[in-house]
Amino acid sequence: MNGSELRRRTFLLGAAGASVALAGCTDRSEGERAIADGSITDRPPEGEYDDELYHATDQGITWRWDASSGDWVYFSGRGSSEQPVPGTSHFEATTVGHARSKRTPVWNVEAHGIEGDGSTDVGHAVHELLKDVDQAGGIVYFPPGRYLLERTPLVGDDTILLGAGRSTVFEGPRPSGEEGRALLSNKGYDETEYGGASNWGVCNVRIDAPESNGILPAHAENVRLENIYGDDIYYHHIDIVSSKNVIVNGYWATRGGEGDSDAPLQFDNQNDGTSANAVWDGSGSVLVEDDGTPTRNCTLKNFEIDPTNEPAYGVHIHRDGNESITIEDGYITGCQYSAIRADSGALLEDLTIDRVSCLDNARGISLGHIKSGRRGLTISNVTIRTDDSGLADGSGLYASGFDGADISTVSIEGAFTNTIVFDDMDDLKMSNIRATGAKDQAFRFRENVDVTLTTARAADCGSAGIYSGTGSSVSYGGLTFDNVGSEVTVDGETREWNKSSSS
Repeated sequence: MNGSELRRRTFLLGAAGASVALAGCTDRSEGERAIADGSITDRPPEGEYDDELYHATDQGITWRWDASSGDWVYFSGRGSSEQPVPGTSHFEATTVGHARSKRTPVWNVEAHGIEGDGSTDVGHAVHELLKDVDQAGGIVYFPPGRYLLERTPLVGDDTILLGAGRSTVFEGPRPSGEEGRALLSNKGYDETEYGGASNWGVCNVRIDAPESNGILPAHAENVRLENIYGDDIYYHHIDIVSSKNVIVNGYWATRGGEGDSDAPLQFDNQNDGTSANAVWDGSGSVLVEDDGTPTRNCTLKNFEIDPTNEPAYGVHIHRDGNESITIEDGYITGCQYSAIRADSGALLEDLTIDRVSCLDNARGISLGHIKSGRRGLTISNVTIRTDDSGLADGSGLYASGFDGADISTVSIEGAFTNTIVFDDMDDLKMSNIRATGAKDQAFRFRENVDVTLTTARAADCGSAGIYSGTGSSVSYGGLTFDNVGSEVTVDGETREWNKSSSS
């Protein structure tokens, strides 16, 4: 944007006193605050509300609207030799206070000597500042800059780390052999169950950290990660480990990881004996407590995963124990194995995927094989399409081991081996499904699948429109077959509605 257009990133300055109401970080409601940026000449004559912030990019100064005086007052920044902070020299700007008050609990890192100059290590200083903030909670504001977090700062209760959008960059330098330790985590990562920090968040920052893992909520509760921009990373920009009530709202990934686990975003569990997921305290690494606490009731929404380095997965649901995971309102492209992947043999409960497009990946959704033990799968309003026949591989949609699944309003197109494959599924209901372009079968109910399929279309597949395999029972009606080798192939059982016998 240019001219008078203002780039805004919203956050909530919070309730009275020193607490921070994280729940409203992006919801528009009374008490909303925003940071706008542009040249000083584009700064509005008046603020829209008390404590509004405006960052003058050509000055290097952030201004705060003071309703009581009816004027913009200095909030943060060192200015420049050409345009210093009014009333001070360029060098005296560092002595300005941190602008925190009971009414506006904001801590500006610049006023605490923390520089985002891209060359100074500030991880220890950030960590120590967060200890102070943890006493009462508050917002920790990182002005535009590149902040080198040479250790993993730990966020405490009731704390928001707030940046200025893509111009606030977090990087995590790590010693050789210690790559992949967390860029940022929370106090209590080494506690059991959900005993770590609660009611905290990170908003409006860019992660560009090729030597570290990203944001690691661990044994945490009630966490909001909003407007997160992901560039270079060693493993994952966001790695949710044994935590509950974590919402990721607004996430844009341009790359996956460069390490051996490379999904831009991961839902994970620290099961007994897990040797991954560690923080770096500046001299050594410490693993997250491995008590098997499940990651529970977590949501990813409003996201774009468009990595240029072709990771294996876009979203990885890792290890045993994930419960009530929702992935909605986004798209994933450029993955060499699958856009959304759950591990084979891993238990999983109540997974919802809604309004997601998986475009030009080797596979769309692949929920790895397990004979039984999973419960509750909902997939709706999903498009899976891979135009490159050389990239399409395996099945566009695969799931296994669920007791109770509802698949509706799904379109899958591409030269996959089979468009849709299911194994070991009980009470599977499918409606309004389009399966097009498979080399072999459109709907492959391979083994021990109990399914009702209605209002579906199988087209342009080399073999069967429907395959009912050993131990499977397929009830279907309202199907359209177009250019298929054979409509139905049966090794198990089928029943077409309005017919008196199975075939």
